[in-house]
Amino acid sequence: MALYILGVISFALPGLSIPIATNAAGKGIAWTNCDASRGLAPNLQCANMTLPIDWEAPGSSNTFNLAMVKLPRSSNSSGKGLGPLFVNPGGPGGAAVAFVSAIARGMARVSPEILENFDIIGVDPRGVGESTRIICDPAIWNERASQFPTTKEDYDRLVSKNERLGESCLNMTGPLFNYVDTISAARDHEAVRLALGTEMNWLGLSYGSQLGAQYAQLFPDNIRTMVLDGIVQHSQSEASNILIETTAYSVALQKFFDWANTDDSSPLKGQNAEQLWYDILRNATETPIPVPSCENPESCFQDVTEDEIRLNAQGALISSKESSRLTLANALINASQGDARPFAPGRANEGDPSMYAGLAIGCQDWSVESTAFDVLQAKMRLGEVFAPLTKGASQSWTLQASCMGWPAPRRNPPAKLDVKTKEPILLVNSLRDPSTSYTWAVGMLGEIQNSVLLTRNGDGHTSWGKNGSTSEAINHYLITKELPAPGTVLDN
Repeated sequence: MALYILGVISFALPGLSIPIATNAAGKGIAWTNCDASRGLAPNLQCANMTLPIDWEAPGSSNTFNLAMVKLPRSSNSSGKGLGPLFVNPGGPGGAAVAFVSAIARGMARVSPEILENFDIIGVDPRGVGESTRIICDPAIWNERASQFPTTKEDYDRLVSKNERLGESCLNMTGPLFNYVDTISAARDHEAVRLALGTEMNWLGLSYGSQLGAQYAQLFPDNIRTMVLDGIVQHSQSEASNILIETTAYSVALQKFFDWANTDDSSPLKGQNAEQLWYDILRNATETPIPVPSCENPESCFQDVTEDEIRLNAQGALISSKESSRLTLANALINASQGDARPFAPGRANEGDPSMYAGLAIGCQDWSVESTAFDVLQAKMRLGEVFAPLTKGASQSWTLQASCMGWPAPRRNPPAKLDVKTKEPILLVNSLRDPSTSYTWAVGMLGEIQNSVLLTRNGDGHTSWGKNGSTSEAINHYLITKELPAPGTVLDN
């Protein structure tokens, strides 16, 4: 996600009495050194588990492979340690195996105290990464269909693409395609925890917050510590989700414009960055902006539409680093001069199925209740009126547009949680997160009873690993179980 998101309906998660991986409990996990050919960091250990595709039929012969890695706590550690710390980088569709590998290589900021106290565990959720993957037809994926259709013909083209893409995923993936919802993924993580024989320590970033919250609903007494950072609320209405996320995106974009107009390091200083944004969008509406700097036509599209610019600029605001602001400023300058490469959507190809899992998971958690053209038009009007900078563009919009006609069942429909854990949970969010709105974080205080919200008065998506006081507070809680005081606001 960076991703994110719906009504206030009483809801009981299905199948709470189903046994979890009784064949794995107590048997441990056979960790081995990772095969060098996999390209992972050399100090990682790898393991796999065979789990049921359908947890409501755990004895079925339909199974899949769940892949995981462990970064053992640092060699200079003393004492017993605090056991495993499960991490999930978000998505949906983010690969935890690759994330832990990046941590092991020093590419992600992790404090020495965390590395000394925990084995870092990354489990690729079902359908993702090194686990059994979702596979779809890249030719259908690469078809251009506007997510903001203004005519019935464009709308029919979008729904047709969604239907055919989903059918291709089902045919190419097999039975797993219908079972990649977040509840099933939470049960998979519990199977791993049982096999390890320890309490759950969880650090969930972005979509990883939804995975963690649904785990807490299912297994509230098995948690030692849980951090949900960059929070997704899975209980708002479809219209509310669009407004909540697109207005958060708009706030972050406006903050960028203010920086771009006034900061000495900005290549747009003294100009009107917001007007430049509108000019680029107007030009792209009239004629898609070309992408001459894309040297490989197989890797990106050759032009970019207005909708694609609005959708893809959100990702440029995920990082709060100045280098990211400079990248976006230069991207706007280049687009105004006829090269919109940074805004071009990526193309899928035969050898890399990594794009597909996020949509498959999202459509089982967030698929739309009404697929009528007039309903989609009403949602478009919401964005135009209340968020004119972004006009509804957001990951929430992408899911709602892309899941119309999707053939998989909605196994994990949006609903309000009622989490009552033995140990308290730490919620974390920045005020100006462009993806997971602070609104969702405040809403989750009412869904997780034993929780505290730590606020970062800053920009960008998620807070852990930024080496500021917020990250220090997260680390302190994970190690000591001591929470910051309710209402705490930190500046970095």
